Amino acid sequence: MRYSIMGATVEQVKSAGGKDVKESLATGIIFAELDEAGVYLLESLGVKVKKVSEVKPTDIIPPEPIPGEEGYSPLDLMAAIGFTEDWRQIITPPLYGEGFGIAILDSGIRETHEQIKGRVVYAKNFTSSPAGDKFSHGTGVASIALALAPECDIIDIKVIGDDGIGNDEDVIMGIDEVINLKETREDMFPCVINLSLGKEDDGDPLDPLRVACRAAIEKGIIVSAAAGNFGPQMGTIMSPACEKYVVAVGSISYDPQDIQKSFLVSNFSSRGPTKEGIIKPDFALLGERVIMADSQNDTATVVKSGTSFAAPFGSAMILLHNEGAKKHAQRLEEYRRQYLVEMVGTEWVPITSVDLLDKWGPLITAKPTAATRGKDVEYGWGIPLGELAALTLTGQRPSAVASDIVGMVAPVLGIGLMGMIIGTMLEVVR
Repeated sequence: MRYSIMGATVEQVKSAGGKDVKESLATGIIFAELDEAGVYLLESLGVKVKKVSEVKPTDIIPPEPIPGEEGYSPLDLMAAIGFTEDWRQIITPPLYGEGFGIAILDSGIRETHEQIKGRVVYAKNFTSSPAGDKFSHGTGVASIALALAPECDIIDIKVIGDDGIGNDEDVIMGIDEVINLKETREDMFPCVINLSLGKEDDGDPLDPLRVACRAAIEKGIIVSAAAGNFGPQMGTIMSPACEKYVVAVGSISYDPQDIQKSFLVSNFSSRGPTKEGIIKPDFALLGERVIMADSQNDTATVVKSGTSFAAPFGSAMILLHNEGAKKHAQRLEEYRRQYLVEMVGTEWVPITSVDLLDKWGPLITAKPTAATRGKDVEYGWGIPLGELAALTLTGQRPSAVASDIVGMVAPVLGIGLMGMIIGTMLEVVR
């Protein structure tokens, strides 16, 4: 039987009879084959030993895609909440993700697809399946992220096999790889890990997958994870989205033909709270009927729904926020130098998970007027809006007057009909 071991050394695991021992240096987690005697010996030393999730549908798998008929492009969906081409111009030069990377831990990526070609800068396969994306999941996730941040780098970490199933050992070793890249490769900046996958939350804060995510967060990497497709039941947030500072992304609807059906939490989107009582998800983004790249060939597309496909919207937005913060700091520094103005605090600092969820979350989001105020177990903080994000990026604190802010979205960003829909349906709720 294969186990994850925390709190022991490789030598101790081998002394307990451990075979095929693998160590995640960045997380401190060791994996090994152990018999019952070896498990007992390690546990007697105070070591935490837990079975690696078996390869079956209830393990680390992407949330089941929800079939859809009519689809919408990622850019159309983002324009619906104010992230238009005009929004990219709030910082000079515009925001396209250049110099920043998203690590996609998934079923692999068809790197030659026309929507992805030239953007994958690093790839590693932790599964027993061949490289590539026969399951056709990671390719779609990557295409959504690239639609928002077309000049960002994609780090392709395959942790899901061609049967659509993986295990937490491979995911953790993938996280370890990303942490190592951040620390050793100056040419890469994986500021976000996208996990459009998960498993049932057992309420254990020392679950190895959650421990690995915390290790990445401590290294300055934000983890964006699918909330799950087990709604509308309460308490169905998956792991690792259940982890406090993993960004849990739920799904909302979009229907330009029916205003009343837009911006509602998708029926399938998992709801909180977590088993530990944490309010999740953190944000809600458009995850219904998304047109994305399909791995069948280099031009194929497919329409899917699910929190798997809301998560990369969140990952790309986090990346663009980092890019915008860096460029804004650089612009202030150039101004200081040009005019010899004394300025303090212009150095760029990457956004952290703590700041994103505890500080920026309530400032950049809005909800339908009937939604619960504050953070709730359906919308989380709410739906990020382009105008609110623009204000925070340029150093302006959003006004507390909801009608003023939301009413600005359409005229300032010029998003037309959907801007008016936002103005009539959504409000900033604190």
